[in-house]
Formats: sequence, structure tokens, C-alpha cells
Amino acid sequence: MHALPRMLLAALWCGLAALPSHAGLVTVYSSGQLALGESRGLTAYVQLAVPTVTWTVNGVPGGNATWGTINAAGLYQAPATMPMANAVTVVATSTSRPSESGSATLTITQPLVHLWSSRPAKLAVGAFTLDLNGGNFTPGVTARLDGVALSTSVISATQLRVSGVVLASQAGRSLPLTVAQSGIGATTSETVRVPVTTTGTNPPPTPDPTPSPTPTPPPTPNPGPGLGTPDLAASRLLEQAAFGPSPAALARVKLLGANAWLNEQLTMPETAITIPADGSNATVQAQLLARLANAPDQLRQRVAHALYGFIPISINKNNYPAEIVPHLQLLSRNAFGNYRTLLGELSTSAQMGKYLDLANSNKPNAGSSANENYARELLQLFTIGLVQLNPDGSSALDATGAPRPTYDQATVQQVALAFTGWTYAGAGNINWENFSGPLQARDVNHDLRAKAFLGCSLPAGQGTQQDMTATLDCIFRHPNVAPFVVTRLIRNLVTSNPTPGYVQRVSAVFDNNGAGVRGDLRATVRAILLDSEARNDVAGPDSGRLKDPFFHVLSVVRALGGTVSPANQQAWSFSRLGETPLMPASVFGHWSPLFRAPKLALFGPEFQIYTPTEAVLRGNFLWQLLSSPGTDFPLDLSRFINLGGNTTALIDAVDQTLLYGRMPQAMRQALANAVAVQYDNRARALTALYLTMLSGQHAIQY
Repeated sequence: MHALPRMLLAALWCGLAALPSHAGLVTVYSSGQLALGESRGLTAYVQLAVPTVTWTVNGVPGGNATWGTINAAGLYQAPATMPMANAVTVVATSTSRPSESGSATLTITQPLVHLWSSRPAKLAVGAFTLDLNGGNFTPGVTARLDGVALSTSVISATQLRVSGVVLASQAGRSLPLTVAQSGIGATTSETVRVPVTTTGTNPPPTPDPTPSPTPTPPPTPNPGPGLGTPDLAASRLLEQAAFGPSPAALARVKLLGANAWLNEQLTMPETAITIPADGSNATVQAQLLARLANAPDQLRQRVAHALYGFIPISINKNNYPAEIVPHLQLLSRNAFGNYRTLLGELSTSAQMGKYLDLANSNKPNAGSSANENYARELLQLFTIGLVQLNPDGSSALDATGAPRPTYDQATVQQVALAFTGWTYAGAGNINWENFSGPLQARDVNHDLRAKAFLGCSLPAGQGTQQDMTATLDCIFRHPNVAPFVVTRLIRNLVTSNPTPGYVQRVSAVFDNNGAGVRGDLRATVRAILLDSEARNDVAGPDSGRLKDPFFHVLSVVRALGGTVSPANQQAWSFSRLGETPLMPASVFGHWSPLFRAPKLALFGPEFQIYTPTEAVLRGNFLWQLLSSPGTDFPLDLSRFINLGGNTTALIDAVDQTLLYGRMPQAMRQALANAVAVQYDNRARALTALYLTMLSGQHAIQY
């Protein structure tokens, strides 16, 4: 198999931090922490202007060796030594509007501590001295066993000697061994668990220098390391068109083939989405997670969730189930419909009317203006974006080589006026919040003046509904809509960095489904999933997308033949991973669609919520899922536990189930080494599954 795709090289520890605020016209994604010497790609989002910027670090253009440097593409390189103040401010200033700028604060930390898999298999009661292999050990590193401080001696940057005593009362337990490195700005740590036995003696410390250990004989791969299995093509389709392969779904795709399976899914009855009787958002969140994992109409679930990724509303503002569930119903209902129909229902949705303030936005009086929130987000997030696009999704450039803006502030104002006069259901002209049905038109509150935008003109005297219909028709005809929407769907379903040819081929289907119909999502989704780029089972250098927390966890449940209980209480667990169900932090969703993968120029939107903290918490969540799934995630791991005595067969089973036969030989060897030192079949099975789930091979969908 070829080298790992570059998306994998972004690594599990190079995440980025919180979603940004949106004050001003320039937003920089995003603040956070990074270690000495590390680099991070920052993205400047410029509203209503040519999206080119100049960068400074603590006021220094391009930065310097003291504070770190940044290039024209936004790649920040942290300094090699800790500055006097460990927080630096990076500012992006718009070149076309120099008065507008945005900033991000980066906290420089000591490098992360890592422990390698050559830690001891177990300890015995009594005194011990151990040499731990790892990385970034420096003077001041500390270690604790079961919370008790150990004596430490740094042998080298990759080896740490620790000494302590295991008490008789600790026998039979698995003790946490934590190594921590304190420094300016943060303390980084890593914890492993070490079983304690009542028999045997503790091994002496490894002599210096450490000789190369005799490796465990590698398991014989079947059919060949990294070559894939007969399940590979079907499994990849189910990663793109469902929340991962389950045993039943995999068998169905293999029986029918990709084309027939898609036809079956496209005509399958829609899984009902209901407002819970208990009136609890926690129930709505629990039912969402269960539906995504368990529903038979997996393609609809995946597409509706992809639409929610860039057309969200949030419990942060829409506080009750009646204010959130109908939005999910709208996206599900239109997942295989027409995008123009979706826009029409969205624009008169009482739920969206509250979220983006279209409800009761009336014609302006003297000194006032129409509310612009929905008009702005309809343009920049749901339909055409900020810059003009070619059919292949690339930016259309002006004579100077700069991207051409799609619209300006005057356009937003005109669209906002065209959308005035809508209120909640009720008898009055201005009604209080009512989510029993769509918004209602009130011409008495509508701005009746003529309007002009995006090359379209609305005559004076048109009513509320007529102006909305004409406005949506105008926007929907814009040539940006196809590449804009198609790119977002491809990034959610298949890959974060589709080639221009891929985008152009699917955009052509969006523009014309073969029967002269524009905006046919059924045809568009088929084109996305059956395109040669999607069906190529050999990953390219830019292939893949980072699995977001929902997909990563739910796909593991499905792969292991489990289910998610509709009464689960896991919303809080996902909140710790940066993806609270139905609670994105902003109109951009849980992450910016323009975010780039750390250290790379590639797009990697999901990396924005994959900070080092979230990476550790995700690992902890996956371990809990395996070791104590409880009633929320009922799993049966007996197949893997029964193979615990046969390392080759166990790794083959894990490889086929989670990686579809693509596990590289080096990874197989590392797993074999880790499995060999475990103390029973269950521990061996959990070790093989867990380490595979944490690997870049599994964390990236490719």
C-alpha cells in the first residue's frame, strides 16, 4: 500500500480550538494552544470583501524568531524557545479594507508528553524501578502511580526512569501510571494503566543504552498487509452513504451492488422524527444519536445530517423541541428532493425564523432597517458564498488575480427588504412565537419599494410572498449555487479536498439532472457517491476527511454489530468532544467549512474541534465504549475475545472489521507487540480494537 494520505499526517494531536466569535468583518480561525516548534494553519474569513489579508504576530509583519512567524498563506510556526509571554496575538488585516482586521490568540506550551507501547506489562507488589520509553521528557517531568508521586530521572528526551513501591493492597488492580510535563502555559500529561500481580518480581531497569527488543513475530496478514479485503469497496460506500458499515448493511451492499443499493435507499420509507412527549431536548438529542446509528434509511440520515452541517439551527437559541425538531424534519424530508423547494420551506420555517430573526422583521421605519441576519446567511452559508466560483469550485479571479466578491452589503440590505413582512402563525399582523406551522405573510408589514440585487429586479408594489418567491428564484439561478452546495456535500460525505474535476462533474448534475431539472438532490447525491473519485478504493495523497465525533463513535458501534439506545444519555459525552448534538456554537455549525488541517494547506473542517484535549477525551470515550458499553451502547465483543489466544487471527478480524483489510504491516507488528503483553483474552481483544480505533488509519475516512 502507498504511504498514508497527507490528511493522516495532520495527526491526532494537532487539533485546533474553540469556534470563533463573529464580530467585525474579518474572523481568524482560531485561538488555541500549540507546542514549541509546532506549526498551525490559520484561516482568515473576510465578509463582503476580497478575501486576501496581511498577517502580523504581536504587531510584527510576518512575525519573527521570538514570537513565531507566519507566511502569506496563514501558516504560523511557533518559536523554538519559550517567549517571555507565552501568549501571542496573530492579526489578519483585509487588503481591500485595511480598517478591518481580526485576531487569534495562540498559547505556546511545552511539547506534549508521549508514552510508547513498550511500557511494562504488569508490576508485582514491592519496590520497582522502570524505564519508560516515550518522547519530550525534560527536567521537571513528574510521574505518579495511582496518584502517588514516583522518583524520576530523565535519561534522555525519549527515556524516563521511575521508581516507587507497589502496596499489597493494590494487588489485582490496574493502576494508572501518569507522566506529566509542566511548563509555561500548560501541563501536558499521558496516562496508561498497568496491572498488578501478587506473584513474580519486578523487572530490573533496562541498561543504558536500551538494546533493541526482540520483536514479537508478526502475524501473517490475510490476504496481505494493506491490500484490502473483498469487503473494501462495499465498506467504503457505507462510510460515505451511511454512518459506517454494519454487518447487515455490508451483506446487503455486497448482495445488491452499489447502484442497486443506492436505488433501494433512495426509495426507502423515511424514518419518522417526532417531538417527544416529555418536552425534553435531552430526549431529542438521544433520539437523534439512535436514529443516525440504527435507522434503516441510512442514506437519508447521512444526507440530512450533511445538510444540517451547513444549514444548522441550535438549541442555544431554539430552546424547546418544537423549535428544533421541525428543522430536522425539513432536512430529512428534502434530503432527496429539490434544493429550491428546500430553500422555500427553510425561508418560511418558524424555527429558522426564530434562529436567524426573519420572523417579525418588518419594513423599516425612519432611522431603522430590516433585520439582515437571514438574508446574510442565506447568501453566504446556504447558497452562493462570498466569492464567485467557477463550475469546478475554484474562485473566479479579476484582472489582478484576486477573487471576485459575489455580493456586497447593498445586496444584503436589498434581500433583507425583500424578506420583510413575515410573522408567526396567528390572527395578528405581528404574532408572538408560534411553532405550530410555517411563517405567515403580512403585506401590511412588507416593504413595497422596488428592489435590485444579483442582476435581478423586483418591481415596486409586490406583496410579501411574491417578493420572497422572486428573490429565492433569483438566488437559486446564480451559477455559484451548484459548486457551492456540491462542495459542501462532498466534504461532508466523501472527502475534504475533492479535485476540481469531481466538483465540476457533480455540479453539472446539480444544474441539470438529465431531464432539465436544476437542484435535484437525489441525482446530485447519486453523482457524488458513484463518481470515479468516490469509488476509487486506493487512497490518494489528499484523500479523506477526519471523522467527526458522531461519525467516529457511531460507526464503531455499527461496525461491532451494536446499537444505540433511544434512551441513551450520551449528549454530554459528545459535548466534551466539541459536537454537542443539535447545539452548534454558531451559524457556521460545529466547525468552519473553510478550516484547514493543521500543518497542511488542505481543507480539514473537522480538525477545528479536534484539539489535543478533544483527542484525549475521544480516546477515553472510545475506551469506555469498548470496556463498559452499558445499556446506551450494547455491544457483543465475544467474537474478538474468543480470538484473543491467536494474535494473527485477532488482528485479521480487527483489520477486516475496522480497516477493511488495509492495515499496514508496521501497524500489524505494533499491535502484535501490544497484544502479546496483555494478561487475558479480553484484554488482548480490547487492546487490538482500541489501538486500531485511535489510529490515523481509522480516524480518517478515506
